[in-house]
Amino acid sequence: MSGRVTTTLLPPSATPAWAPGICAGLHASGIRHVVYVPDNPLSHLLDGLARAYPDVRQTLATREEEAVGIAAGLYLGGVRPAILMQSSGLGNCANALASLLLAYQVPVVFVMSMRGDPGEWNWAQVPLGRAIRPMLDALGVPHVTVDRPEDAESIVRATCDTAFSVRFPAACLLPRRLTAPPVMTKVRHDAK
Repeated sequence: MSGRVTTTLLPPSATPAWAPGICAGLHASGIRHVVYVPDNPLSHLLDGLARAYPDVRQTLATREEEAVGIAAGLYLGGVRPAILMQSSGLGNCANALASLLLAYQVPVVFVMSMRGDPGEWNWAQVPLGRAIRPMLDALGVPHVTVDRPEDAESIVRATCDTAFSVRFPAACLLPRRLTAPPVMTKVRHDAK
């Protein structure tokens, strides 16, 4: 008997365990508007918010610095905003983050799906992926990593509380070990 291992992804329609907690944490913290740049893992959050919290509006941005500008305007208009984006977008919006949000103490909560973490399939994502936490540290932006689905809601709530109580941006980082679709492995034995 020889064994052959095949790998199959679970159906993409399955809601990942981490998504409902993040949605609940955002809503419980008074987030009523999310601005997003399309990203596959974060699509689960958009879907979850639309289903469970229809009072949370969603605005599509074409680039991350545009998302920062929209979110700043929302906050100045009296709305608590969040930005959903891939971590590689931090490189695109670093100037807007520093010269607008930080300079004028505009609290925005970033929810970033991480790229470049261990297991990253696209090598081009690795250099910036390694730099995300040091970049946030250099800018003085508090950030926390959601490692376990059961901690997602409390971590997101704490991050939002920090941002809006001190009027400063803050970030929740969602590593690939959390957001990557689970893989089912089947072993088939071929009889000879």
